[in-house]
Amino acid sequence: MKKYINTLNIILLGSLLSMTGCITEGEDLIAGKGSNFVRIPAATTALTTVGLELSAGDKTADLVEIIRDVNSNAELQKEATVKLKIDDALITSYNAAHSTSIKPLPTSYYKLSASEVKFAAGEFSKIIQLTIDPTKIVGADYAVGVTVESAGEYKVRSGLGSALFKIIAKNQWDGRYKAAGVFSHPTAGDRAIDRVKDLVSINANTVVAELGDLGGSGYYMWLTINTDNSVTVKPSGVTPNVDQSYSKNYYDPATKKFYLHYSYNLTAPRIVKETLTRQ
Repeated sequence: MKKYINTLNIILLGSLLSMTGCITEGEDLIAGKGSNFVRIPAATTALTTVGLELSAGDKTADLVEIIRDVNSNAELQKEATVKLKIDDALITSYNAAHSTSIKPLPTSYYKLSASEVKFAAGEFSKIIQLTIDPTKIVGADYAVGVTVESAGEYKVRSGLGSALFKIIAKNQWDGRYKAAGVFSHPTAGDRAIDRVKDLVSINANTVVAELGDLGGSGYYMWLTINTDNSVTVKPSGVTPNVDQSYSKNYYDPATKKFYLHYSYNLTAPRIVKETLTRQ
């Protein structure tokens, strides 16, 4: 059956849509009709990443947004309360579906700004923040699952009542880089390096990276960026040693490039000269 909307309702509907973007196909478009809902927008993504700067001390980041979708301006002027719960079952389900091993973020590591949000008159969006010392989570895969536990007279939109957030700590050099250069082998000769490398935070000024093109064999290196932007290269993984005396290793913050010249295996050096350019 068709629904007819008079001019007043069109104006009111336009106002509500601009505030909430809430009314979806199949719902009654007449103001004051239909149900009122709450939802978590991040529920549309299997896993949402929340990143914090990797440095000592508590840092705060927005974790989860809760939105209420109302059917009238009168409803928007009412107060509403939504209770959330930490839901580790979301992590278990995600790991099973994606063959991952993410762990629940220990509750002793962090605090939330609230677990119960109260919408004041006129409010349609609320954000809960997470506070944590990022140094506690570096190098580990942690996540926080959040589910709407209750919403009073509001319904929870189907499929939008739970969301999973991966909490990561990154320093400023963490990211994806294009590696270009030459790997010189003492007997096999030279081969070109042309690949993508992920640099992953170890601490506030160190990242771990694939050594040359040997990450598949377990050869890695730590790159420590010093205050003068010089870079110290140290062995990691199965890399036995590193000689970095060939020329200066450094990072150029203007171009976001690493300039590296190093070798491993001191008796018969395998020499790598490469640049890493931030993507």
